[in-house]
Amino acid sequence: MPTVARGYGLKINRSGMAICPFHQEKTPSAKVYPDGFHCFGCGVHVDVIGFTQRLFDLRRPIDAARKLNDDFYLHLDVGGKTPSAQASEYRRRQREREEYERWKREAWNTLRGYLRLMYEWREMSPRCPDDEPDPRFAYALGQAGYAEYLCEAFIAADENGRKAMRTEVERIAGFLGGLTAD
Repeated sequence: MPTVARGYGLKINRSGMAICPFHQEKTPSAKVYPDGFHCFGCGVHVDVIGFTQRLFDLRRPIDAARKLNDDFYLHLDVGGKTPSAQASEYRRRQREREEYERWKREAWNTLRGYLRLMYEWREMSPRCPDDEPDPRFAYALGQAGYAEYLCEAFIAADENGRKAMRTEVERIAGFLGGLTAD
């Protein structure tokens, strides 16, 4: 990802931050990871194909793959004819990739929603020492830091690292779902 980002003109500082090409800004709000790109300003979170597709307004991922192949001289046979077994395997992997990407978006929304809720609940502090604290305030005091950690870990993790967080994301989704059921 850093090679592609630099190749397409992004100036990445030593901490991996860059000006996001997907929205107007003056200070870097985007982080370039080894396997992806995340902008804390506009929320874009993509891999190298998605980055190229979005940067050049390409309609299909295969168009981005072709562009990368041409621009970086990868010498890959992109879009060539494949035997039936290879095509089936490709479709299976593509379905798995789409399922993972769908889960990743939902997981990120869950973690971000949990963090936002902890920040809201932390604002429910008692107004004076004699007031009984709201139980949500007490819960948020213990969980806001953990919610921040989970969001940061999710962003920094690779695919396997994110998948390892699945159980915790499901627990939080259940917690949030229980709140809306009340």
